[in-house]
Amino acid sequence: MNIFLIGQGNVGTALSKFLQVRGINHEILETVPENREGILFLAVSDSGVKTLLEETLRKNPEIFAVHFSAATHFESERAFLLHPYSSINKKTELNQILFTLWGKKNYTFEEMLKKTGLDFVYCTVTPGPLYHTSAVISGNFTQFFALQTLKLLESSGFSKEVSEKLIRQLVNSSLDNIFRNGIKGITGPAARGEKEVLLNEIKSLSEKDEKLAELFKSVNEAISSLFSSDIS
Repeated sequence: MNIFLIGQGNVGTALSKFLQVRGINHEILETVPENREGILFLAVSDSGVKTLLEETLRKNPEIFAVHFSAATHFESERAFLLHPYSSINKKTELNQILFTLWGKKNYTFEEMLKKTGLDFVYCTVTPGPLYHTSAVISGNFTQFFALQTLKLLESSGFSKEVSEKLIRQLVNSSLDNIFRNGIKGITGPAARGEKEVLLNEIKSLSEKDEKLAELFKSVNEAISSLFSSDIS
C-alpha cells in the first residue's frame, strides 16, 4: 500500500510521526503527484483543501484522497474526510485519537485505512452543520473558558502552575460526572438554584470584565433552565 502526505503543519507532522512509529513507509510531497495509487493525505489549511482535492483526483484516477477539514464539503467516490474530533498539535499521539470518517462507503478504502493503525468510526457521506458546531463548542469554548479561568485564578494570587492543576482536575472530574450521571452530574450554584450567589458573582465579575460577566450570566441561565430555576 502506498501512502503519500502533503502538509507538515500540526496534523501532518503528527500523522507522519504516527506512521514512522508504526514502521509504515510514506512519502512526504510538496505538490500533487500524478498517476499514483494508494492513499494521499492532504493535511492542509481549510482554504486550500478543495483545490488540492480536485487536482489530486484529476491527476490520479486510482488514488484515494483524505482530508481533515470538517468545514469543507467535497463529494467524490474517492475523497474522504477523516476528522480528528480533538485539538491536534505536532506532538499529539494519534494512537489516542478517535477519528470520524465521512464519504461514500468504500470497504476497500476502509481496509487500507485500518492498516495504518488509525482509529476511526465510519459515519455517513458528509457531516451536517451541527457536527462542526459541536466540535467548536466542545473544543474552542472549553479552551476559551479555561483561559479566562486561568486569568481569574492568577489575579486571585494563584501561580500559573497551581492554577493549571486546579483547572485540569475540575474540568476532568466534571466531565466524568456528566458522562456517568447525565444532568445530575452538573453541580454549582445554577444547578442548585442559588440565585443570590450567582448574582453576587455576576456583579463581581462585571467589575473586572463586563463581556465575560454577560457570558457567565447567559451560560448560568441556560444551566438553570435545565433545572427549572430562574436566576434573572
